Amino acid sequence: MSIIHSLLVINFAILIEMPFSLAPYGEKLISLLRITLAVIFIWFGLLKVFGYNPVYDLIYHSLAPIMASGAPFLLLGVFETAIGALLLLNRFVFVTHTFLVLHLVGTFSTFIFGWDVVFSPHFPILTLAGEFVLKNLTLVVAGLVVLAHESGKRKTDPSTRAKLGTGHGAKLR
Repeated sequence: MSIIHSLLVINFAILIEMPFSLAPYGEKLISLLRITLAVIFIWFGLLKVFGYNPVYDLIYHSLAPIMASGAPFLLLGVFETAIGALLLLNRFVFVTHTFLVLHLVGTFSTFIFGWDVVFSPHFPILTLAGEFVLKNLTLVVAGLVVLAHESGKRKTDPSTRAKLGTGHGAKLR
C-alpha cells in the first residue's frame, strides 16, 4: 500500500468516523510530516542551486529582493537545501526549525512589498503566487508540530538531547 493511498484511507476513515484510533501511528505520522517537510525544502532548494527560479517575482517583491538572483539566490538555495537535509537527518532540531520558521515567515513579506503580485485584481482575490505564499502557513505549523513533538521527546528521553542540539549532553554531528 503506497503512502498516498494510506493517507487517503486514513482521511476517509476520519470523515466517516470509523471507530479506530490513530494514536498508535503518532510517531510514524510525525516522522512522515518531518520527511515531507524535508523533501519540500530539498526540492525547492535544489531548484535554486541549479539555477531554476520559478519564484523570482515573489523573492523580488519581498523583504530581501537582492536574493532574487545571482550569488544570494544560490545561497538561498543552499540554505533551503540545508534545512531540508537537517530535517531529513532529524539533527539540531531546535536550530533547524527556527531557521525553517524564520525563512517561511520571511516569505510573507511579499504580502507587504508585493501586493500586486499576490492579489489580482484586488484584495482578497489571491493570484497563484499569493496562494503559493499563503500555503506556507501550513508549512510553518507543520514545522512547529514536529518541533513540539521532538521537544516533548527531549523531556522524556535524555538521549535525544544530542539530536535536538540542546542541553549539556548535546554533541555536534
